[in-house]
Amino acid sequence: MPVLESRHLTLSYGREPVVADLDLKIPPGRITVLIGRNGCGKSTLLRALARLMRPQAGAVLLDGRAIATLPTREVARQLAILPQSPVAPEGMTVLQLVKQGRYPYQSWLQQWTREDEERVRQALAWTGLEDLAGQPVDALSGGQRQRAWIAMALAQDTPLLLLDEPTTYLDLAHQMEILDLLAWLNAHDGRTVVMVLHDLNQAARYGHHLVVVHQGRVYAQGAPAEVLREELVRQVFGIECRIIPDPIHGTPLCVPCSRWMAQAGAGADTATARTAEADTRTPIPPAAGGRRHELAPGAPGAAAAGP
Repeated sequence: MPVLESRHLTLSYGREPVVADLDLKIPPGRITVLIGRNGCGKSTLLRALARLMRPQAGAVLLDGRAIATLPTREVARQLAILPQSPVAPEGMTVLQLVKQGRYPYQSWLQQWTREDEERVRQALAWTGLEDLAGQPVDALSGGQRQRAWIAMALAQDTPLLLLDEPTTYLDLAHQMEILDLLAWLNAHDGRTVVMVLHDLNQAARYGHHLVVVHQGRVYAQGAPAEVLREELVRQVFGIECRIIPDPIHGTPLCVPCSRWMAQAGAGADTATARTAEADTRTPIPPAAGGRRHELAPGAPGAAAAGP
């Protein structure tokens, strides 16, 4: 099982580093989830781990060797990545896209094989795209396109699988299907999965190892039950929450506290209490002559007329 890690990694798009002096070792054979606020460096870190971004300092290592020095084909047989918002060439079909995942195994001496065909068929089946294989990728819905790109990564059949927000554009049912598939691949084949997720509850449910990225550094890492705490959510995401056990799986469940709902609820409770208090202290004013107001016969709440 290949080992992926970074040492003293610094990444930058300009003068200011996005990731600074970061050390991280991905647990082999486990599902690691990177979480953190927008702009904290999660996706940048994932790109560097996949050799899609050159470090300003430090290095990414694959089995102890600097990944930047390894042949592209060798890296592609060890590691597949699904980047954020990829774009397929115009007119390319789903089948043609998924077949691209077999590129690292092609050469002048070894062309398309029965194994290549089986890996592509399997990837289409796993992602539920058999009936759409002949459709152009650019004619698909956002969710279908996302599944097509995931299928290409699966067809690559690598022991390391990196995914940047794989549930983007997917409805809840397809989100669960994709995450369940990744969990099954990990359990069945022992694949190492590294992904960026925004949903903390999905991260805690599916991840064995959480890495919290904050201001370009690893703020915390470990098992979900050890990492996902109310104080951490407050410090990293700037919100109040309650962490309770998931009633189905027992993993940590983050319940955010809405500032607006809290204020609105408090305001409604106060108004209700004031109204009730006013009703108990303010009598119905008497009518002229000292008599109290009486409701007209037949009005709601009026006493029934006697015989």
